[in-house]
Amino acid sequence: MLRLDEIENYQDFVVGYDSSEEEETDTIYHHEPEEKEQKQWERVQAVIPNLSQDQQLFIRLCIKYAFDYGRMAWHIGGISDYQVARKVEQTLNALKEVITDTEKLDKIEKTSKFSFQGDVSEEQAAILRMRYELQYSFSDIAAALNLNQGYIQKAFAAASLKIKKTKIR
Repeated sequence: MLRLDEIENYQDFVVGYDSSEEEETDTIYHHEPEEKEQKQWERVQAVIPNLSQDQQLFIRLCIKYAFDYGRMAWHIGGISDYQVARKVEQTLNALKEVITDTEKLDKIEKTSKFSFQGDVSEEQAAILRMRYELQYSFSDIAAALNLNQGYIQKAFAAASLKIKKTKIR
């Protein structure tokens, strides 16, 4: 079975196709993204490769079919539009989590609300910043740094004893 929407320039395969008729009858509104929207889109594109293959597929289908779950279900085959909607929702939630986590980690690297005076390692300083600036729990810090939660708590306690916190404005 031949699906025309999968073929680039499918009009070449259609008998009696006249491109001049299409240009006159089909007017598509095209919205030029503003600078803010463009930056958001670039951030999303940078994060997409970090998602699973299944999630990347659903994002590509959402873009291609403009969130038409029926067409997406037809494209995938063997799945209902309700299942597609659930998968899209899960994929968008995962994408949102990755973007917000990335933004939080960027904040750690770029800004510092606290200055730590004392002899602390780079890892301990990162733990202290995540705890104080981002208000992360110890389990969140452990997940972000791929370390054991017990180790994070010990490093935090050791660093807390070594430093003197001074707030920077």
